[in-house]
Amino acid sequence: MPETLITELELTVRSYEVDASLELKPLTYMNWLQEIAWEAAAAGGVPPQWFLARNVAPVFSVSRFEKEHPIRYGDRIIARTWFSSMEGSLAHREFELRRAKDGKPVLRGRTDIILVDMGTRSPTPWGELAERFKPNGESFYTHHQPVAVTPAAEPLSFQVKRPVQPDDIDMARHVNNGFYLRWMTDALSSFLQPALGAKAEEARLLSVHLKFGSPISLGQEVLISGQHLGVGEGISRWSFQVAPVSGSRRPASAELTFRWSPEWTSALTDPAR
Repeated sequence: MPETLITELELTVRSYEVDASLELKPLTYMNWLQEIAWEAAAAGGVPPQWFLARNVAPVFSVSRFEKEHPIRYGDRIIARTWFSSMEGSLAHREFELRRAKDGKPVLRGRTDIILVDMGTRSPTPWGELAERFKPNGESFYTHHQPVAVTPAAEPLSFQVKRPVQPDDIDMARHVNNGFYLRWMTDALSSFLQPALGAKAEEARLLSVHLKFGSPISLGQEVLISGQHLGVGEGISRWSFQVAPVSGSRRPASAELTFRWSPEWTSALTDPAR
């Protein structure tokens, strides 16, 4: 039986991909998953030109990942990726990232990808590509359960409006996947900063489950909404939505988990704030 096509890539963390603490930015995590997926497709004989010639495009519908250890400036990372399933128009691409120096896993993730006919804007079967990539059914998420949190005792929520900027747009002429995550984490940071000060920078992103909605384009204004879901041991979970201010298009939604200290919740719920 032919083996699943598994692509292995080496990545090195660059200076422009990290924050002031020399840790990989949330935007970079999302960009890496996207770039690894394209590199793996090309390694399997289906570069972007293959899709263009057939007027079809692979579209991320869901992205998720779990950080097991921080990735820092200068780290060499070995990334492995493969398809666990390709049924109908939906495929699951798996990701596993390890540090090159010791083999320690730093991130596991998965993207749900829908193949879209660009002429009709409707899903279309993966067809021959399933035979090419040989999905193996192996996924970290088969048995994975998110760490439990205790529901928030007091409501905490915020909203931020922002215009879509030219730099937010990718080659498909809509907002790039990574910028959804950047908007969410930036909005949360702005909400936390007045109460937590410099401590807000310690609320590091640990896991992401992001469902993309209808495409968002240049010239629109978006509303980013966040709500505190609850806390667990050393963590806090928040839900988000991103949608154009005008219109009734399907919003993007996410649950993000952050490193957290109990006193931060008290600071945010202080009536004197």
